[in-house]
Amino acid sequence: MTELLDVDLTDPQLYTQGFPHDVFTELRHRGAVHRHAAVEGRPAIPSIPFWSIVTHPEVQQANRDWQTFAAAGGPMMDADPLLNAGRVIVALDPPEQAQLRRTITSEFTPRMIGRLEQLIATRTRNILATAAAGGTCDFVSDIAYQVPMHLIADIVGIPESDRGWVFERTDLLLKTGNPYNGYTDEERLAVQAELFDYAQRLTADKRANPTDDVWTKLAGQLDGFELEMFFLILAIAGSETTRNALTQGLVALLDDPDQFDQLRAEPALAVTAADEAIRWSSPVLFFGRTATRDVTVGGQDITAGDRVLFWYPSANRDENVFEAPFRFDIHRSPNPHVSFGGGGVHYCLGANLARKEVQVVLGTVAAGYDVELAGPPVWAGGGPVHNVGIGIDSLPVRITAR
Repeated sequence: MTELLDVDLTDPQLYTQGFPHDVFTELRHRGAVHRHAAVEGRPAIPSIPFWSIVTHPEVQQANRDWQTFAAAGGPMMDADPLLNAGRVIVALDPPEQAQLRRTITSEFTPRMIGRLEQLIATRTRNILATAAAGGTCDFVSDIAYQVPMHLIADIVGIPESDRGWVFERTDLLLKTGNPYNGYTDEERLAVQAELFDYAQRLTADKRANPTDDVWTKLAGQLDGFELEMFFLILAIAGSETTRNALTQGLVALLDDPDQFDQLRAEPALAVTAADEAIRWSSPVLFFGRTATRDVTVGGQDITAGDRVLFWYPSANRDENVFEAPFRFDIHRSPNPHVSFGGGGVHYCLGANLARKEVQVVLGTVAAGYDVELAGPPVWAGGGPVHNVGIGIDSLPVRITAR
């Protein structure tokens, strides 16, 4: 009989200062796969036992094996009925997923991201200049959130006049989606409905008045719920993950001034620094999957129908894969992190965009600004109800142009 884990990975107290790396380091030393007891009385947490995969090779292999670990129900800890209500990219496997992914992927190719590089640089310069003009700012809300949200809005074609409202509603949706923040289900559903309604109106406008943007193209190929859900996924995944990578990457550089100086002296290091920030922060905590057949992983027998979690931050600190995994190293290459899923059919659609954003922002900050902490980081906490959102919520900094 498989021994149940003696630590509750769903306990929100474990996540008050970010990801509990000490706990997961101990788990990796014990084995690759662990059985977790059912958890009663916590929202969005499985009320049945589930499995946790915590080592890099096993996470990467399982993530690529969509035939064995199905996406149905979505990537959260517990299966989400909303994601089974229609064709949602994060809750589909081939062949359905392949068709939808082809439609969307054409707008997020490396070539397209290359064309966006100047726009990313311009947006970044303007946002940093505004922040520096005030002397002191919150790096999270004033910079790390603004850059990816404006880029998503540029790509989608959201009018400037609508952006403040869309950004505020998107941030509120993340907050209301975490029951530990004190919001009700009714409040969460109300915000979700507002964003769905906005997506519908934006779609209708793009069909009536086509422009050269992603949403005009998608509006001609997708419909209804598919578009509404993709709008939410773009807004949340596209902003929250980059925000966390930028913020934790900056903190790591501030904690190691020598590396910050190296980045200033060698701008080309922004490429590897960006990947290291993404490994270091591991913005996506896990993906949840459902086993479609009996399978043995890491010496543990998983049964068809079992819920399985792939823990990406743990895989990204695997001592058997990364040299000195607890050192932030802007020279790290190769860097086989699994922050974007580790390859396969579910590899993150926005990986190229996220890399470029982190590269440009960290590179621009290093090249032209002096930054120092103006207060301690404030962690979001709240526990792993969602697979994002436990990063740094506020980071007061003094930023001045050089």
